[in-house]
Amino acid sequence: MTVTAAEPTSATEDLLPFRDPGFRANPYPYYARLRKQHPVHRHSTGLYVISRYEDVARLIRNPTLSVQQLDFGPADPIHDTMLGKDAPDHTRLRRIANRWFTPTAVEGWAEVMRTSVAAVLDEVEKGDGVLDVADGLALKCTFDTVCHIFGIDPTDMLAIQRKTYEIGLSLGPGGNEEEATATAEALTWFAEHARRLVADKRAHPGDGLIDAFVAAQSEGRMTEEEVVHTIFLFFAVGHLDVKHLINHGIWLMTQKPELFAAYRDEPEARPGIINEILRIDTPESMVVRLATQDTVVGDTTVPAGEALALLIASANRDPEVFADPDTFDHTRPVAASQHLAFGSGMHGCAGQVLARAEADVVFSSITERFAGVELAGEPAYAHTEFLRTITHLPVRFR
Repeated sequence: MTVTAAEPTSATEDLLPFRDPGFRANPYPYYARLRKQHPVHRHSTGLYVISRYEDVARLIRNPTLSVQQLDFGPADPIHDTMLGKDAPDHTRLRRIANRWFTPTAVEGWAEVMRTSVAAVLDEVEKGDGVLDVADGLALKCTFDTVCHIFGIDPTDMLAIQRKTYEIGLSLGPGGNEEEATATAEALTWFAEHARRLVADKRAHPGDGLIDAFVAAQSEGRMTEEEVVHTIFLFFAVGHLDVKHLINHGIWLMTQKPELFAAYRDEPEARPGIINEILRIDTPESMVVRLATQDTVVGDTTVPAGEALALLIASANRDPEVFADPDTFDHTRPVAASQHLAFGSGMHGCAGQVLARAEADVVFSSITERFAGVELAGEPAYAHTEFLRTITHLPVRFR
């Protein structure tokens, strides 16, 4: 995303000014400086910040780094999900969900997405051809799909999006007390919402993912708190990253008509295009892990008990791996496009195949149905140091 920001200039200034609007709008010049001069940087928050691809890719797969021992502060209920657990608890919870995201299952969910997208685009054609795709397409259709997987009606969409964003405010290192309070309140709201859904499922059983969680609890394979907060997790990941992937992809097509044409005319190029959209503006900028033993990174030994922030968004623009990394190039060879946007190792995103399929449904539906797309107004953003978020994206479909 082309956003102007000041290049870091002073050797004494904070290399990662997490709360600075310029940094949040465009962190990539800061990341470049880190990779070159301070690949292992001890931030003022106490975090060891890791920015080079080779180091991030190795550490993100390192089983001695823990998420379960991290202090999530106001987001502590995340420890009741697979996102906040180490093996063997992580493995136990992941097995319960995995069968819902097999290739066969994803094909079915993609058809649900396709139906939702078609209904939205039907309305666009009936109207003036203009749509704010951020909520009206990217959010609505991914939310419809995750609710179908859950086996529930798609209600409370905007509230769930807002509460998810408020929780995300405390998952990066730049949060303040006000944001911590918003996170705690949002998690309380989510827990109450999930408990209502579970109670309704117990009264009116079905065959959705929430029913599977309820069955797992009755069999002793999940606790009640794990059920409640795993529902929150799937609500969040069901729209958060893929929404940005879709929005950013459509934005790129408004800037690059040749990209729109390539997606329409070259089906074989589509996976590479989605790959590059994810690489060049990664939805979640970092993951944090705790060292359970002394860990060597380059010339630095990170002591046991210290936290590491692995900058996957920086790794995805490392020139040692991606030639001309700030340029969008969907023709990169597969061997040179192994980005880390969905993480890797034990905590790699379980739903990444579905996310790619959902993005493909949107992009293929648009390019096969319309002659082009253009901005119909200025986009708006709500980026943090952790999340990349487009809140408004008015688009004219031609």
